[in-house]
Amino acid sequence: MSLSVTKIKALFGLKLRLIISNMSLMTAPIMAILYVVFMKSIMQSKAPSHVALISLLLGMGLCFNIVMGGIMMTSYPLAEEKEHHTLRVLMTSSITGPEFFIGSLLPPLAIMTVTNLILVPLSGASWSQIHLGNFLLITIITSITSLVLGYIIGLIANSQTQAGVYSIPMMLILSLIPNFEQFNTTLKSFSSYLYSSTLNHYITASYTTGGFSWTLREVLTQLGWLVITCGIFFYAYRRHGLDND
Repeated sequence: MSLSVTKIKALFGLKLRLIISNMSLMTAPIMAILYVVFMKSIMQSKAPSHVALISLLLGMGLCFNIVMGGIMMTSYPLAEEKEHHTLRVLMTSSITGPEFFIGSLLPPLAIMTVTNLILVPLSGASWSQIHLGNFLLITIITSITSLVLGYIIGLIANSQTQAGVYSIPMMLILSLIPNFEQFNTTLKSFSSYLYSSTLNHYITASYTTGGFSWTLREVLTQLGWLVITCGIFFYAYRRHGLDND
């Protein structure tokens, strides 16, 4: 099936404007920025070390933005469009399913990536330690995984309210457990299987002598989550379609 770049660009512009103008969808990026700024102002003199402070600020900020933002920015709009049957209008305008999903995925990915870049200087992290290439690779892979998870929820849910009910437990697990793993060995063991845990490990390792390097476990975790979520998405798409009424 051929893809129309013109249709994808038009849908990209439309979705970008809709997301930016919707404050409920922009909650996660805004919350991530405010969290980093606020916590840095009150914890700068109390943190046990500079590395611990950056790990706390940047790690939680990225989790808010990538996990919460990614899931919300795809699940809520898709569920809302299904609820109001506006997807039928798009489908009758010759936009195909792949064009719809690509055009809908790129705007939130762009917003999340820009927010992630803003969080680095706000948290006090140094680009010489973080390394832009690794940062973009890890954050984009985890962002895409979150966006696909949001698509799955949007396909299954019949309304925006239902999408919220499905999303909240997943967002809490994926965003909070990696940041609290240091307090409990059971949480740490469970967290190692979550794709979002790589964000915290990357930040902490970037400030060690050897720096960050991909381990086989982290590579398999990231690829496993991405492949499995894409597989579930294609299954849900075939089973439910874009409009299951």
